[in-house]
Amino acid sequence: MEKLSIKLLSSLTKVFKNKIYGDEIDRGEVARGQSFSFQLAFSGEKSEYSIKVESKLADYITIYNVGFVPMTRPSYENNDDDYLTKEVCDCPDPLLPFEENVVKVDEENSAIWFYVDVPSEIDADDYEISVLICKENEAVEKKTFNLKVHDAVLPKQELKFTQWFHTDCIANYHSVSVYSEEHWALIEKYVSVARHHGMNMILVPVLTPPLDTEVGGERTTVQLAKINKQGDKYDFDMSRLERFIDICLKCGMQYFEISHLFTQWGAKNTPKVIATVDGVEEKIFGWDTIATCDEYVNFLNQFVPEIIKTFEKKEVAKNRLYFHVSDEPNDNCIVEYEQAYRVVENLIKGCEQMDAISHFDFYEKGIIKTPVVATNAIEPFLDAGVDPLWCYYCCAQHEKVANRFMAMPSYRNRIIGVQMYKYSIVGFLQWGYNFYNWQFSKCQIDPYKVTDAGGGFPSGDSFSVYPYKNSATPSFRMKVFKNAIEDISLLKLLEKKIGKQQVVELIERVAGMEITFKEYPREEKFFVELYKEIFKILN
Repeated sequence: MEKLSIKLLSSLTKVFKNKIYGDEIDRGEVARGQSFSFQLAFSGEKSEYSIKVESKLADYITIYNVGFVPMTRPSYENNDDDYLTKEVCDCPDPLLPFEENVVKVDEENSAIWFYVDVPSEIDADDYEISVLICKENEAVEKKTFNLKVHDAVLPKQELKFTQWFHTDCIANYHSVSVYSEEHWALIEKYVSVARHHGMNMILVPVLTPPLDTEVGGERTTVQLAKINKQGDKYDFDMSRLERFIDICLKCGMQYFEISHLFTQWGAKNTPKVIATVDGVEEKIFGWDTIATCDEYVNFLNQFVPEIIKTFEKKEVAKNRLYFHVSDEPNDNCIVEYEQAYRVVENLIKGCEQMDAISHFDFYEKGIIKTPVVATNAIEPFLDAGVDPLWCYYCCAQHEKVANRFMAMPSYRNRIIGVQMYKYSIVGFLQWGYNFYNWQFSKCQIDPYKVTDAGGGFPSGDSFSVYPYKNSATPSFRMKVFKNAIEDISLLKLLEKKIGKQQVVELIERVAGMEITFKEYPREEKFFVELYKEIFKILN
């Protein structure tokens, strides 16, 4: 028989070609309505095997090949030591559909991923998932994973969660025309994958989002609103916006964030706005337009009410709409930000207003109603008891705090759920659902070949979903983050039984430490032990 090594592994384990970082595990436990993942890692003599699953849960199991992509920028230079590696190498990340039922084995490690989507109506029981590794239809090896499904039912997700949805990147990568039928079909598939993995809020490009774009540069135009300019008056055709809303509602999205009304990092200029003027399409606003000039203020006074009216037509209430002013303003531009905010303050009454910030002054001055705060700068907001409070991370949150870079251990991805539960965080934002561009959108990239936005960010920061044929497929990191969201829901269920204070005490007893956004247990087994304690009480 050919030499073959097979290991059952946790979903938090990362299987690199030359090393496995994580724990072997052959059992787990979940609530009804919760998801669970585990892996099989292979190495041995070069050969091919087929896989057969025998289980009462077989209909609810999806198998993926764990693919590799080049991790060309594992980290920044000035970060901590809690990374699996800081070497340039191939990294496990894309979960590729297991279409050919073939495992290709050689001396380097490879893995397949088992995703169990446990239905809420299933009987509570101990379930065996037997995986038969076959050669010429004969089983040569068998591995069995034991999944205990408890009687508790996972509650509905309360956390609001958005990753910025880049419609231009979908069109560019798949080489389809913007808002062609092919583009619309792809948009729906990408929205569906996002929703299945916990996203319940989506960025709406009413105008081409002025995000990660070089000053003076442009991203592909994806403005949903069709605009006709006649002197100082504007007419709006919102049919494309209506279609976008319909797709998102069909896929289960609950909240909508309107793309930023002013440019990033300071609100000094306006987004690109395309309009028909005297029968000819042209750019009427952009980098050369001062943010609060009379012409743009006049435009917003007419445009913003039409946006709100369109959502109301689709029965989306105002309190499910979130407006942005400018992304990541700093203390040097607080005056410009306030001026921009005052332009739209009355226009968006009844709606929500949010922006990613790190400076408490913006909240203290009352010019951000819902602050979305960087996790490494959140303490002043926690101390002040800000409510509602969101948090976010991006490339800058690379030291001590949780994040999902490819080079990081997966417990550093998942711990954010426990942290958000403890501190009653109501929403989470991450900027890169599918940013398939070079930093500052200087050109497009292939995410299977470039994972660091051309060296701009640590690998994995700018996207968590991969294009796949005429659809999309999740990353390893996306599945782990979904577990983090489900951790919050399970802890909230426990809270109903014993109270918030007792839940936090339980978490920190298992952790053996006080949990903050910068201090937390750095090991997989914390989650295993936490779940044991949770289900002891829930049962």
